[in-house]
Amino acid sequence: MKSPALIILALSTTLSNSFVQLLSRPPSNTRTCRPLHVSSIDSRNLIPTVFKNQTLFTVDQTSYSPATVSAVYVRHCLMQNLEAAEDVMSQIRRRSSYTTDLEAISPDPFGDITSLISNCEPSKEKRGDVGWIDRTSEKEYPGSEIFPPSARDSLFEQRMKPGDIHIIKSHLGHHIVKISDVTISKSAKNTFVGPKPTLKGSGIVSPSKAISKAKTYSIMTAGCQMNVADSERLEGQLTSLGLSPSNSTKTADVVVLNTCSIRDHAQSKVYDALGPIARRKRAGSEVALIVTGCVAQQEGQDLLKRVPEIDLVMGPQHVNRLPDLLESVSNGHQIVSTENTVISEDISKPVRSDKYRAWVNVIFGCNEHCSYCVVPNTRGVEQSRNPEHIFEECQQLGKEGYKEITLLGQNIDAYGRDLSPKGNFADLLAVVNKAEGIERIRYVTSHPRYFSDRVISAVRDLDKVCEQFHLPPQAGGNEVLKNMRRGYTFESYMKIVENIREKCPDASITGDIIVGFPGETEEQFQRTLDLMEAVHYDNLNSFAYSPRPFTDAALSEAQIPEDVKAERLQRVQDLSVKHGLERSQRYVGRTVEVLVEGANPKNAQEEVFGRNRQGRHVFFKGGVDLVGKLVNVKIEGARTWSLMGSIVK
Repeated sequence: MKSPALIILALSTTLSNSFVQLLSRPPSNTRTCRPLHVSSIDSRNLIPTVFKNQTLFTVDQTSYSPATVSAVYVRHCLMQNLEAAEDVMSQIRRRSSYTTDLEAISPDPFGDITSLISNCEPSKEKRGDVGWIDRTSEKEYPGSEIFPPSARDSLFEQRMKPGDIHIIKSHLGHHIVKISDVTISKSAKNTFVGPKPTLKGSGIVSPSKAISKAKTYSIMTAGCQMNVADSERLEGQLTSLGLSPSNSTKTADVVVLNTCSIRDHAQSKVYDALGPIARRKRAGSEVALIVTGCVAQQEGQDLLKRVPEIDLVMGPQHVNRLPDLLESVSNGHQIVSTENTVISEDISKPVRSDKYRAWVNVIFGCNEHCSYCVVPNTRGVEQSRNPEHIFEECQQLGKEGYKEITLLGQNIDAYGRDLSPKGNFADLLAVVNKAEGIERIRYVTSHPRYFSDRVISAVRDLDKVCEQFHLPPQAGGNEVLKNMRRGYTFESYMKIVENIREKCPDASITGDIIVGFPGETEEQFQRTLDLMEAVHYDNLNSFAYSPRPFTDAALSEAQIPEDVKAERLQRVQDLSVKHGLERSQRYVGRTVEVLVEGANPKNAQEEVFGRNRQGRHVFFKGGVDLVGKLVNVKIEGARTWSLMGSIVK
């Protein structure tokens, strides 16, 4: 057998000039300015920092401080010396990076390399898995024979987060350690608090004066269902402080902008919205200005530099802390609160936008690092809520008359894997299904990489869970999916679809598609159309790719021309319309159950609308006294995205 050194030589190439330059950068913890949380950093910026007995390669973005981490899930590759370990580290980095060299990309480069060259035979067979290691473990714990206590102690001295890679020395050799997951014991407190800048002649009112006299608030919300749910919680906290809602940002005493960064030009839209409110403040109006959401997390202190009238910049993970942060604002401080933190239970009651349908968060954050997506940088690592708390919230909603709940998570299939003991989403569905008074349960969003057949069985077997699967493929070409770092293929995705069609033949399947991803050829785009033809989506959200800041895909030189993206998007949308109509027509002549949501905006005097269990809008004659009720409707006509019918009495 070849020696480890020879195998490394066969695997490795000389570091590129760009990586050499990267290694020459000073460690991030040597900054002379006061450290502020910066979440939007190029995920390829691995910076080595040498400590007394280890080299730490850390992604240059905020990690958890040692005091907050109680346990870590460890993978390791054992090498004989530091030089060999650093060579392997560079290989792992190269194989993890976004590149147009499709064959060089692997969904698990750490496991690939470890299974070939690690000197630790027990973990080598498991692609490096050691398992969970607790800070307070005794000297002998599961895995201590391959990852000894001295290495454990060194690891827990450092800041860390999922995805970090450390090189740690022990009597066994040099461990290349990858942190797959973390358990947090308490909240980090690394929030920037600074005095409100005084701008001569600006007319800016002291924050303490604005907050102390505040009577009304206004919240502007952009983006996904997660933001809508966050705004409902923010509104609940503001009302608990005695404030009342205002219909206009022009008159409200407290203005909150809940922002989204998922699409192009997100930042410029936020600054456009901030302009009129900032002018109010400069003119002497007593208004407190708060920016939250993903743009707040991404921009951080830069928002204050461009709009010094802002009082509070608050990331999504800090939404439940609004009263505490406003107290600091009332003391005359300007706050940037974007540090990664444990998300606490919100004891205030959300002000929900609907009387019969409610959002329920079950997991926050995302541990995936798709090469085009900013979500892991803006919403943090995955944090699952306690299932008992989730059930209690759903049970209370049932008592209050709510009929339908939608469980929310950026990657809902990851639910429970960070809990101790671990849980899973299918079991959570079974728990929530027992909530009294709730008639319907929906959920978003699933990830094909982690989607479980147990969830399909749960949808089939649990009477309250609706037959609707939102399963975003993003693309159909395997090369594009690999470049996106999605972790599945056309073929594996279709196996999921086939299982859904077999177990839940009447279910709807919806998804998301991105066209014009960097490097996408016409042949690869055709595979996306092939996927659409194979699935026949009930509904499809489609987008032309737009580069997002600090993502690997944005760095690619293989960007697709805008006219090509527009043409491909049109083809996807045309096919989606065709399939949508076909899927609607299958309901004609059938009687379906509809939860009535409100009056038809186009014919409010005569018609109401709601959705069937598969999520299709249904319009029919009836009065608003039906709102919030489940009724049976016979379908008499079909449009692309909606149905028409008559109530069955």
